[in-house]
Amino acid sequence: MIAAAAFSGLGLLAMSMAFSRFEGCPSRLQWGDRAYDPDAPPLPSPSFADGGQPVDIGSTLIGLTTRQVWGPPGSDAPSAAYLRPSRIILDCGNGTFQEYRGSGDQAWRPPPVMLSWTASAKRSVIPAT
Repeated sequence: MIAAAAFSGLGLLAMSMAFSRFEGCPSRLQWGDRAYDPDAPPLPSPSFADGGQPVDIGSTLIGLTTRQVWGPPGSDAPSAAYLRPSRIILDCGNGTFQEYRGSGDQAWRPPPVMLSWTASAKRSVIPAT
């Protein structure tokens, strides 16, 4: 009984230490084949530096936390990689929101003729490591 409690306690401690580094926004995001770099300082509400009301385009998992993602006005959840917006806003999970812009070092690829998979709405954004 003591061994089970010690094992569980140690496991919970290790998980909390491992995921505590996911507080705040990452310095770079990777979304499929597109990378995003921070473009403005974190703000207390989701808004783009050059104005416009952001729209909800999905959410992502960072650690064990779901974080909301917004796109520029008029954007929608992309159904294919080449349709992803060049600017996004990520909920940092600490009361701030970070604007990101697509990195310029990524090569553009033409859209595929046929997709062998069904694209789901509201794609996931994964932080780069």
